[in-house]
Amino acid sequence: MQLTDTRRKRSKGVAVILTTLTLAITLPLIGLGFDVATMYLIKSKLSAAADAAALAGARALSQGDNSAAQSASAIAAADNFFSGNFPSGYWRSRGVTASVAVDSASTANYRTVTVTASVQAPLYFLRVFNQQYATLNVTGQAGRRDVMMMLVLDRSNSMNQIVAGTGLSACAIMKNDAAAFVNYFAPGRDQIGLVVFSGSTYYYPPTTGFTTPDANGNTIPSLIESITCQGSTSTAEALNVAYQQVKAVGSTSRANIIMLMTDGLPTAITADFWGLRSNSSCGSSPLKGVFAGGLRAGSLFPGSSLGLSVDTQTTLTTAQDVVIPNDGGCHFAANLGLVSSDIASLPTADYFGNSTQGYTALSPAYRFAPANLADVSDAQGAVYAAINAADNQATAIRSDATLRPTIYTIGLSGDGALDQNPDGLLLMKMANDPNLAGQAAPGPSFYRSQSGQPQGAYANAPSAAQLAQAFDTIARQIAVRLSQ
Repeated sequence: MQLTDTRRKRSKGVAVILTTLTLAITLPLIGLGFDVATMYLIKSKLSAAADAAALAGARALSQGDNSAAQSASAIAAADNFFSGNFPSGYWRSRGVTASVAVDSASTANYRTVTVTASVQAPLYFLRVFNQQYATLNVTGQAGRRDVMMMLVLDRSNSMNQIVAGTGLSACAIMKNDAAAFVNYFAPGRDQIGLVVFSGSTYYYPPTTGFTTPDANGNTIPSLIESITCQGSTSTAEALNVAYQQVKAVGSTSRANIIMLMTDGLPTAITADFWGLRSNSSCGSSPLKGVFAGGLRAGSLFPGSSLGLSVDTQTTLTTAQDVVIPNDGGCHFAANLGLVSSDIASLPTADYFGNSTQGYTALSPAYRFAPANLADVSDAQGAVYAAINAADNQATAIRSDATLRPTIYTIGLSGDGALDQNPDGLLLMKMANDPNLAGQAAPGPSFYRSQSGQPQGAYANAPSAAQLAQAFDTIARQIAVRLSQ
């Protein structure tokens, strides 16, 4: 009995010793784990704040009339975002600092905003080593690529609809909103050009001084303000003119963008009709002009075909379709509606090589349909041809593997007749919007076939009163892409 008690006492003594040794090891480990976890939480918050600040700064690089002002805007935006995302005294930290640097010179047409931040994280159990705080350092960086953008605006006759509750036409609202859209970009760094179209097309070449008056006193915003809306909708030519300007600049270091705003379906194509005449006395070669499908409210594609009118304009103060200058002997010279007396059929490709044939067995009927090219009096066939030409021109632009232009589109709906509204699926396809994947057929098949091409975005404006929001949506989409 005495031997057993002795053994028990010895066991208790060993247990005490082992427990003491275990605590001597585990308590510092627990303390270390707590301090490490605290530092991890603080550093994660600090890193997220630095990243957010750098991204905000990169997006603010468009604000200001020159590079110095834009850099100042970026620094101010980064500072504000950092302080807003890392509260003072977070988890009892202290001494937080952040510095912002803008680099505009290291890479052509690309600027970076770098945020370097540090903070002292409190230590608790590790104070036994006579250290009360640990200094944590992080760096966040984001960049903004300069843009070469062609702004393509529809000024067709349907834009003259008065918007309920505003007393303004859709044309007037579009001019205000498009001019405001330009403010999202950086003078002196970004290049912006302008294409304005109806049946004919006007363009102003891209410039970094888009807010500075040229020799004639013009700026991009002032030219937008002078737009008069009238005529048909020659979308394919407008896109081609914009693309030619992108190619003329030929920048592989900038983000090449074409931004199209339209309020309706394409209704016109440009072609050389010399070999398609039924009236041998009509005009002289080449017989280049715009052929349009006439649209009226009431039912799908009624009216008569119109042509041939000039395809280019040198002024924005008028958009009236004007007959081509070499129209001698043509019936349409007296009345554009008499074009069927001069032209036997429509071409299988427009002047720029875009097929007018389109797709087959797709619905609804007016989407991507094969055009009736044999009967020029068929306004529906002319509109189909114009839709197909515009779609194929957009495909050709996105297929440029060197310049990789990205297309963005805005569709203004609701202010005109339903059958004249823009086709959202067409505009989504032209932009190669990733949302194609979730659309009804044939959207997913389009998405798969275009998967290797630059992806833009489509924004719908249900009415002109909501057009500013659509412009803002696209501007933010572009800003995100430029900052990636």
